[in-house]
Amino acid sequence: LASDIAFSTSSRRLKALHGIRSTGLHEYAVRVNPLFPVAQLIEAELRASKHWELTEEGREIAEKGSHEARVYNAIPPNGITQGDLMKLPSGKVGFSKAMSNKWIHIDKKAEGGPYIYKGIDSIKDEVKGKLLLVQQGKDSSLDNKEKNELKKRKLLSEVTLKTYWITKGSAFSTKVIKQETELTPEMIANGSWRERKFKPYNFDALGIIPECGHLHPLLKGHRVVSQSA
Repeated sequence: LASDIAFSTSSRRLKALHGIRSTGLHEYAVRVNPLFPVAQLIEAELRASKHWELTEEGREIAEKGSHEARVYNAIPPNGITQGDLMKLPSGKVGFSKAMSNKWIHIDKKAEGGPYIYKGIDSIKDEVKGKLLLVQQGKDSSLDNKEKNELKKRKLLSEVTLKTYWITKGSAFSTKVIKQETELTPEMIANGSWRERKFKPYNFDALGIIPECGHLHPLLKGHRVVSQSA
């Protein structure tokens, strides 16, 4: 990791370099980051950015087409009964959208029950097209109204991406040297303290609270009896 930091880089770039499969270096860097600033090996600045991602249903539509388009494509030239159409996987969800788009029309007086027919010769599946743009990282070509409409249909979700901007620290090194936590008499005697790296003291930390006070004589007697029982 350290050898890849020339001057500065981002956790996303390190993720690509090291083939980390998590949702960015993000979980990886979040775990590692607190360790390095303590040793002043690197400086890591947290940065957050928002982007749009397809939901599970959105990915399905990007591959197979919108529910309304699937409903339209399922209707044969001579039509289909409304009952049979509703049995299709996208029937219930896509019917109302296809009707509002005027892609299909219904003949309620048809023999054998209401019949559904295609209303136009061909369609353009704009929902699928928009989702493909987002999938390709081109969501900036959609306006907020279009994104919010897809979000309302639970096809898109806005995700906050956290990354770290990483630069070399004042004690940067490609080798991790263990820092000593206390000065021992042996170090003073042999002079090795001069070559050791010491962990900075945290003077704001609270010390160990000393035990104080004494048990009441009756409680002492109770303890003796309970221990001997």
